[in-house]
Amino acid sequence: MLIGIDVAAKAFHNMTSQGMRMGGQMRKAGAAGAALVGLLLTVRAAGAGDASAPPLVHAPAVTAVAQPANAALTSLPVAPKPAPSPLAYAAPNPSASAGGSAAAPKADPATLAVLTPPRPPVNASAGGGPAANAVKPGMRLYLRDPMSRTTDPYNWVVRAWKSRHLLEVDYRGYPYKDYQAVFGRSHFGGPKEFEGDRRTPEGAYLIVSKHRSARFRWFMKINYPNANDQANYARMRADGDLPRGIGEGGSVGIHGTDEPVLNLGDVDWTTGCISVENSDITELERLLPIGTLVIIKP
Repeated sequence: MLIGIDVAAKAFHNMTSQGMRMGGQMRKAGAAGAALVGLLLTVRAAGAGDASAPPLVHAPAVTAVAQPANAALTSLPVAPKPAPSPLAYAAPNPSASAGGSAAAPKADPATLAVLTPPRPPVNASAGGGPAANAVKPGMRLYLRDPMSRTTDPYNWVVRAWKSRHLLEVDYRGYPYKDYQAVFGRSHFGGPKEFEGDRRTPEGAYLIVSKHRSARFRWFMKINYPNANDQANYARMRADGDLPRGIGEGGSVGIHGTDEPVLNLGDVDWTTGCISVENSDITELERLLPIGTLVIIKP
């Protein structure tokens, strides 16, 4: 019995000694492993400074507690939200109306008046449209006078400006409309003096007839030569300033064009008449009755 107890005691002693030796070895192995891990981390950190250098070893995965996203964002600067514009409340919210929720508050009319300045009026002469196309006072009178507007020649006055390539039409003393015009192609200025000088007369004349023209669409003849032209012609004839066989001339009037390009370019090409665009001569023939005063100026 005693022998069995002694054997058991020796066996327990041997097992205890062996366990202590194994624990010491495990502690030493643990310390060595920790030193190796620290060395590998140091080498990896040094290699991270050179992006081209590949890592020598793969360090064991280190589990770290990730910081929450909200905590990371708290360190960043946050831009303040812009204040909502009062105009945002001017119209109801479509989604709110569709969902049946309460309507958005309405904007104060005084606030909207301050935030929305009035639109300036459109000025025709400042780029809103050609001033020549504006309705003039004479045209307003014409539109209100449907009875005698095209039958009474005293309602109308035509002023032709040779140097300005312009035909001004007045109705009852007020401007009605302006038309582009070209005149005689003479290289010499002044009024028409005799037949063939290619000048446009200057002075006061009357429209004495109107008829269709195959070349110019309409021809409105004026009473050239008038009394002043006849007196001037007689004086030149008496002074010997005119060659034999040269008369006073005639058949001068206002007509359309068969050279629209020259009219657009303000090129004087007629032999003494006044030429306007074909659409304009159609309009003028309809407006101006026989007997209308035509004043031609330099």
